[in-house]
Amino acid sequence: MVKGLYIGASSMITNINKMDVIGNNLANVNTTGFKKDRVQVESFNARLLTRINGSMYPIESGSGKVTQTQSGEEITATTDNGYFRVQTENGINYSKSLIFFKDTDGYLRTIKKNIGGTFDNLKGDLVIGKNGPINIGEDEYTLDEAGNILVGGTVKDQLLMSINPNDVGTISAGIKGYYVMTDYDQGQLEATNSPFDLAIRGEGFFSVSTSKGDYYTRDGVFTINNANELVDLNGAKLLGLDGPITINGSNFAVNEFGEVIQDGEITDKIKMTAFSNVGDIYKVGTSYYLEQPNMTGERIEFEGEIVQGYREQSNTDAVTEMISLIEMNRNYETSQKVITTIDDMIGKCVTELGRV
Repeated sequence: MVKGLYIGASSMITNINKMDVIGNNLANVNTTGFKKDRVQVESFNARLLTRINGSMYPIESGSGKVTQTQSGEEITATTDNGYFRVQTENGINYSKSLIFFKDTDGYLRTIKKNIGGTFDNLKGDLVIGKNGPINIGEDEYTLDEAGNILVGGTVKDQLLMSINPNDVGTISAGIKGYYVMTDYDQGQLEATNSPFDLAIRGEGFFSVSTSKGDYYTRDGVFTINNANELVDLNGAKLLGLDGPITINGSNFAVNEFGEVIQDGEITDKIKMTAFSNVGDIYKVGTSYYLEQPNMTGERIEFEGEIVQGYREQSNTDAVTEMISLIEMNRNYETSQKVITTIDDMIGKCVTELGRV
């Protein structure tokens, strides 16, 4: 019963975090260039329970059969008897199913993806074999029915762990929201008829300069400051290849490649940046982004299109967010009732069984 209290409490905490994120999405439904967030959820590590002194309780020990499916780089493995082990930051997780791939360093890892579907190569948890973390290197590998990792027909390591007679099973302590992930899907483009408003069609970011440093942004609503520089509504300067974009001509235009044309001549080009892995950037405030300290991908050439006279709306759908908010509220109430019920049961055990 006490374990049920932990599970119910973890669910309530996770739902509170989800409601906070959804509330922030709703608050920015009209913010130019805003990208909605999602709380990614995972379960706490499943612990393996064993008998200290053993018993005669019948149990199906030994190893089972591994079935697998593969989609691209991903392999999904399941077993009917035994378990797989994964090294997480909170210890070892035991499970009967596992989704993994080989990272750029040759290690087998669990899948951590961005909302766009790209891999975060070095952010998954390490898969543990009989000899520790499994490293394949640059070789090709296969997984057989017995749970062995084969390289060139030779057993490299053992992925499936056998069940011992003293093993009882696994138990988890509920779920947790492990981090907030940003959805970078394209927002709708809205015509503003202002020559200083720019929108991005496709993947990529503007670069702007502030007193605190340079940032990336999708907010293309700009105006002119006292120095004739293009700035956003926060005063951040839009950067070109030669520094801040300055408006000196009477006829100003920006083509689809981001080239700044004044009085018929190209005077600069807007500095655009794209990333092979959008998980390499994180949100600062509502519209600015910075690079992660340790990038798993790289900056790539901008292949999108700049559209003048438009702004990109938030990709938050108010109706969908409201439905999610109602759902999270109901989940919270359900978990609350579970805790109340368990608490009442514990109270009866203390008061009524005590009389016996």
